Amino acid sequence: MKVLILRASGKIRPIHVNGVDVIQVPVIDIVPNEDVISKVSLNGVNYVIIMSTTVVRYVSEKLRQLNNDVKIIGVGPQTCNEVEKLGVACIVPREFSSYGIINMMRDLPRGKVVVLRSLRGNNYIINELRKLNYDVIEYGLYDVRPNPVGVEITCKLINYVDYVIFMSPMTYEAVRNCVRDKLRGKSVIAIGRVTESYMRSDGINPLTPSEYTLNGVLRLLVGHLMMSNESPG
Repeated sequence: MKVLILRASGKIRPIHVNGVDVIQVPVIDIVPNEDVISKVSLNGVNYVIIMSTTVVRYVSEKLRQLNNDVKIIGVGPQTCNEVEKLGVACIVPREFSSYGIINMMRDLPRGKVVVLRSLRGNNYIINELRKLNYDVIEYGLYDVRPNPVGVEITCKLINYVDYVIFMSPMTYEAVRNCVRDKLRGKSVIAIGRVTESYMRSDGINPLTPSEYTLNGVLRLLVGHLMMSNESPG
């Protein structure tokens, strides 16, 4: 059984699943937006929303300097884990996604929010926060671009794997042209709701874990493999 996991460069770590050959390929590169990083201001904010672990690397000193009245919200446990390594408290929503953050912020006192994210994020979180009458500023701290070598490898490997796992919408976007038609005959896992909806618009019906993390993806994969092995025939 071969499983292909498509990730960003710098995110690849050893993954072991019994009886499975796990292949990880970096299909996107992260490029810091130095001009914007230097302009980030967290003065007078009530909330800082961090949309990826990558963000923390670029603003660690500014996060350390925040006073305890500022609530830092991370999109998921890995993001908050990186924040907490700085000695700073971090809150995680029930659902590890933009939707989860918005649901949580419906019940919080209104105030000034800074959203730290990639340049490629969709506008859902910004638009919804404004509808809820928050004062919102966003900074796109980095860009995400296809990795040509990783894309080429994926386009060739796709014929030889049983499962394909996409760890973000951009990992799908990077290889979409060469894998879209081939994915219809394979088991596909999308890490979260945004990635899933993007793929569904192309006629692909991925599995999506209940927890939008790598651990959630691997639990779904193992459960699906066990069900497949138990199926008659």
